[in-house]
Amino acid sequence: MNGVNSEWNKCYKIWVIHSILYSFSTSISMTYYQAYAIKILGFGVNEIGNITFLNLAAISLGNAIGVMLLNRVRSKRVLLWKAFTTLNLVFWALTGFSDIVMPRAIYTFVFVAQFGGAIGGLAYSDTIADTIPKSKAIEIFGKVNAYVLSSSVTGLSVATVIFLFLDVRESYRIIYLMSLATAIASAGVLYLITDLVKRENIKVSLQQFYKKISEVIGDNAVKHYVIFVTLFTFFVNVPGALWNYYIIKIFRGTEMWISLNTISSTLANAIGNYIFGKASNRISHKNTLAYSTIPISLVPLLFLFSNSFEKQVMLNIFSGFGWSAYNLMTGIYNLYLAGEDRVYMISLLGITTNILAAIATRLGAAIASINMLLMQLTFLVSFIGRLAMYILARRYVIEI
Repeated sequence: MNGVNSEWNKCYKIWVIHSILYSFSTSISMTYYQAYAIKILGFGVNEIGNITFLNLAAISLGNAIGVMLLNRVRSKRVLLWKAFTTLNLVFWALTGFSDIVMPRAIYTFVFVAQFGGAIGGLAYSDTIADTIPKSKAIEIFGKVNAYVLSSSVTGLSVATVIFLFLDVRESYRIIYLMSLATAIASAGVLYLITDLVKRENIKVSLQQFYKKISEVIGDNAVKHYVIFVTLFTFFVNVPGALWNYYIIKIFRGTEMWISLNTISSTLANAIGNYIFGKASNRISHKNTLAYSTIPISLVPLLFLFSNSFEKQVMLNIFSGFGWSAYNLMTGIYNLYLAGEDRVYMISLLGITTNILAAIATRLGAAIASINMLLMQLTFLVSFIGRLAMYILARRYVIEI
């Protein structure tokens, strides 16, 4: 028993250190890539829509391929986690060097990063779900999320200071060098982790994959949950390509706005994770998930009136707390609702949510490029659609 506990503690520490470094790196590379594309590459709203579309489409493709690949080499799932997460980390960091290669290289970097992240994420979820008992999941994930979010705040704070003292182009070069260095360090630490639970390989053909997905979605609890999350994700992403564009072009904001928006949202998220983690034994998963959609729904509506730096920060504190509850609850549902078939449900969610999110983002960007009134309309559509999902969650999502 002591040997098992010792191995668990070792893997837990490696996982935490990797996660902290991962968060530091990606908080920089993913937070600023749209602003970098606008400021350094000179992209407009349609091109930002294209990048965001590829971002989401790559995740969908990765989930479609990843579940079959994972089953075929499930005994080596930690190797998949390591290899594809490394791609995710390194290629996200490389987005900030697109001006050196060629502006449109950012499309390739983002696509490969998210494709790798989707497959790495499936392997990670399958491994962690076998390692952490459901009874302790909220407590452990709440604690790890607090470390991760703290690291994210640190990365963004350092980036903010750099933007204050250097010109824009130099700032982007330095912060993306930092992102690349910590990406390599994170991948190096992840290399040390081992799988504590061994799984057998399963050869899954495309026909078998479709059959298994059909069986999983045949469960009403899974079907209703997938529909809820997919539709909610669609409405969330209608203005997906527009937030930073609106801040920079309409509100005349700077990278400081984006930095402190993300920091305030992340801190609120960390506080929310702590609160919901502590209250995990006393809260209803279903009710918490449903009610979390209400503050999230208000965000796009309030955004249109948040035309100052202070209002943006307050809005992101409000948003971050709402998202902490939603993300924590969906994390638990994703790992445990479908039981042993979780990898198929997670894959299905990855495919459906990201296909619809990609469509919503591209559609929103196309509409927004016509005129200002239609750009604002995309935020209103997002508000109404998100709010409608509260009713769906209350009526159809089961308690877990």
